[in-house]
Amino acid sequence: MAAFSRLAATTRCFSASRPNCQQETPPAYRINFTRHSQPEDRTFGRHLSDPPERPPQRSPSARGHDRLITIQLDGGSHEFSAYLLRDLCQCPHCVDQSNRQKLFWTTQIPSDISATVEPGTNPEVVRLKWTGDIPNFPKDHVTELSVQALRNLVNVACPTPSPELPSKVLWDDASFREDVRDLDYEAYMSDDSVLHQALQYLHTHGLVFLTNVPEQESSVSTIAERIGPVKNTFYGYTWDVRSVPQAKNVAYTSQDLGFHMDLLYLEQPPHLQFLHCIRASSAGGASTFTDSHAAAQDLFQQYPDEFEALEKLGVNYHYDHLESQYYHHTRPVFELPRPLFLGGQKCYNLRELREAAETAGMDVRQDLNITEWLANVSWSPPFQAPFSLLSAHTEPPGFPQLMRQDRLAVLNQHIARWLPAAKKFDELIHRPEGVYERMMKPGECVLFDNRRVLHARRAFEVGDIGKERWLRGTYVDRDPFESRLRVLWERFGDASSSAGGA
Repeated sequence: MAAFSRLAATTRCFSASRPNCQQETPPAYRINFTRHSQPEDRTFGRHLSDPPERPPQRSPSARGHDRLITIQLDGGSHEFSAYLLRDLCQCPHCVDQSNRQKLFWTTQIPSDISATVEPGTNPEVVRLKWTGDIPNFPKDHVTELSVQALRNLVNVACPTPSPELPSKVLWDDASFREDVRDLDYEAYMSDDSVLHQALQYLHTHGLVFLTNVPEQESSVSTIAERIGPVKNTFYGYTWDVRSVPQAKNVAYTSQDLGFHMDLLYLEQPPHLQFLHCIRASSAGGASTFTDSHAAAQDLFQQYPDEFEALEKLGVNYHYDHLESQYYHHTRPVFELPRPLFLGGQKCYNLRELREAAETAGMDVRQDLNITEWLANVSWSPPFQAPFSLLSAHTEPPGFPQLMRQDRLAVLNQHIARWLPAAKKFDELIHRPEGVYERMMKPGECVLFDNRRVLHARRAFEVGDIGKERWLRGTYVDRDPFESRLRVLWERFGDASSSAGGA
């Protein structure tokens, strides 16, 4: 039973009807193909570190790639690939029960493998007895799969779908103040449910504040490491935001710093940013934040052509200090995955997505929330590099000119289309009602999604030397954040109404 428990643990995140009356799993149709001979003088015990033994090669039959097992499930008959179900086996022969690593290679599955469904006493388990199994496996090898995993395959083509996390919440100043409360540092550090609340805020709103943080330089890394490993960059493991002479970054001045995101000139910009206020300025220096996804949704609904321009056309970003560091990357303002899926249908561009939504009876302007697909937003005017065609950075040299139009004309069209669209987006992110402003106090730390929430800073007065505004910052990548959120979600579920605040 333990072998398939992980495949069964999906009922919280995926609802499906259970069979009405099923006392035992009935036998199902068997695929009758000739089984190739198996070696008899070997014992099973291979791990992935050993080279796999290849099954004998043979010409596949006409339907050799369609080997199907018919299983009765919830009153209906469903066909599953024998290869798919064999690959799903979680028994101790197939998956190490301690490290959860696979003990066979998918490519070892014989092309003529087949199975029968064996009767069992547990109606929530399907037992498969294999014929023509992987060489060196026991002849009595049986795969046990949870009925829930099979239901998930039928409904979403995934045996263990991801948990249904809350949808992202598009916010303005008023709704953010109502939705998100500050969290206490000690509770965040000691209580996993409070940490879960913070991570859920970061998932839904992209922004949360901690209070009562110790005024120590190490506090910001301690806060970040509660989620996952710190992302070390050329700025350092942690770094200071304070006014310095001859600064190489506008953040290290007292000037007004407009809305932006950090490190877009890297191939993998940080996902989370942390800023701990150790010392506040005597005048000015308020921090401001705005939800780029809210602006993106409004642009998509009100100006669809402009949204498409910002999704298609790339912008160059760079850190231009050739005496020490040089980084460069090109990305559009709106990053969407390809293909986009709607109701299981593949859509390769926004036009196809709109057509699929209309076919489904949706009002595209009202019902289609593009932020459900929006992976990242990229907006950092201070670090924007000169415009160029993407081919200038990615095309191998030495090929003849194949474009009918000269490249300069294409670049001219590029910026002529991009600029009006970017101005619309810039207007939307600066709407006063959409900006959350806060004069951070010593002992406060802000955590925010660097690929969603735009941050800025008002200009401030530089006080006496050694007493100027001082924030200490660090970063965490997306993978550790999502891992921690997934683990805590399994423990606590929806944290919307739990966890104590400051």
